[in-house]
Amino acid sequence: MADMDAGASIGRVLVCGDGLAARMTLAALARQLPASTAIAWVRAGEQEANDLFYGNVTGPSAYAFNLSAGVDERQVMLDSATAFSWGTRYAGWGAGQAWMQSFALPFPVVDGVQFHQYLGLAGAGGIDPFVAGLQAARRGVFVHPPRAAADGTPHPLSRAEYGYQFDPADYARLFAVADRVERVTGRLAVVEVTDGRIAGVAMDDGRVVTADLYLDVSGPDARLLSAVADDAPAGRRIAIATSDLPSDDQAPLRTVRATDRGWESDTPLKGRTRRTVVGAAGDVAGAEAIVGRRRHGWIGNCVALGQAAAVIEPLTPAPMLLLERDIERLLTLIPVSAAKVVEAAEYNRRFVEDYDHAALFQQAFFVADGLPDGAYWQAARGEPVAEKLARKLTMFERRGVLVAYDLEPFHPEDWLILQMGMGRRPARHDPLAARADKAQVAAFLSNMAREIEQGVATLPPARVYRTQLEQYLRKAAS
Repeated sequence: MADMDAGASIGRVLVCGDGLAARMTLAALARQLPASTAIAWVRAGEQEANDLFYGNVTGPSAYAFNLSAGVDERQVMLDSATAFSWGTRYAGWGAGQAWMQSFALPFPVVDGVQFHQYLGLAGAGGIDPFVAGLQAARRGVFVHPPRAAADGTPHPLSRAEYGYQFDPADYARLFAVADRVERVTGRLAVVEVTDGRIAGVAMDDGRVVTADLYLDVSGPDARLLSAVADDAPAGRRIAIATSDLPSDDQAPLRTVRATDRGWESDTPLKGRTRRTVVGAAGDVAGAEAIVGRRRHGWIGNCVALGQAAAVIEPLTPAPMLLLERDIERLLTLIPVSAAKVVEAAEYNRRFVEDYDHAALFQQAFFVADGLPDGAYWQAARGEPVAEKLARKLTMFERRGVLVAYDLEPFHPEDWLILQMGMGRRPARHDPLAARADKAQVAAFLSNMAREIEQGVATLPPARVYRTQLEQYLRKAAS
């Protein structure tokens, strides 16, 4: 199919792949593209093993993304084993360090000074008592965070945020493929390329399928993008394996533990707990992938989404954050011009920044003493510390400054919890904070911690809340 005239709408989009990324992309496209745009789906082989690299935890952004793709929380709760999540607990991570990486809205700014600048001056041991989601996670309790009490007073949980704990294969089934999507029978055989652009995809029965725009969601193999650009990531190779353990407490937190060969996590779901093991290829028997990104996510008339463009290990919610951003970024740039040059340049700029900034957060976990010495750890620690990360770490340790870059996937509160959780403390504080009355600051912090503790103490266990919520949703639907 020939390219469109400049400014014209896309006539046909072809999505190539299977599994979680394919279904999320198809659902979002079917929901948001105009009816005049045809959507075709070409299968590219089993991807369930590679989908394990998307991990088991989403960030708070999943709620809004799912709605935009036609999946509401009622479906998530009733039709899958997905559980609520306040975040991840990291245990024995570097010299026995342990902390809870909880989701949170921005911390309060007091008299123009960031909240954490007062902690050291007031003798507070850390950030934990002031993070409502963290305290709720430790107790294994959950409710949807209220925004304010009936009288307008902020609720102790008003700054808490939540995501989801999920099984990738189970989560993928939530994203139903709409009737408007043309399911192309057969399997992808050959990608036909002319002058650096995809001319069509040949199926195993000899048919050639064409489109105006080709979306590659075929996983790390990147069946489409690899045909137009030979720039596969050259990072470290890791492996992942999973198993399910009998359990049904649905505790709203994932637990990650450092081990000699890598790390393992336990993620409570409805009716089971998903155990995930990640290590160096050869040390863990499972699916393998190379961590890193391609130079560009959009080349010519081909756009790679998710693992087809970049693989990041599921140590944090980063894999799902980046997948959601890839899809949202694409949708903001459609319709495209005939040459697609302007859209591709903007897409690639934001793709590179999103991945590289997420990678900073991941790499910060390995800038620590006392980590194990296995092959996985040697490879992770052997990567040079990015200059942007060094600036973040140095400025926090010297002055308590949270260096931030544009549109980072992980927000300042995520970085603050990580920095303090890993034992980093500022040597100096904002001079404006020192002008505050120490007794008043201490009283403010004490009241805040007490209100959170009292508010969390009244919450039900996550499994009980989920059961009551399901009963309510079923009754409302009847």
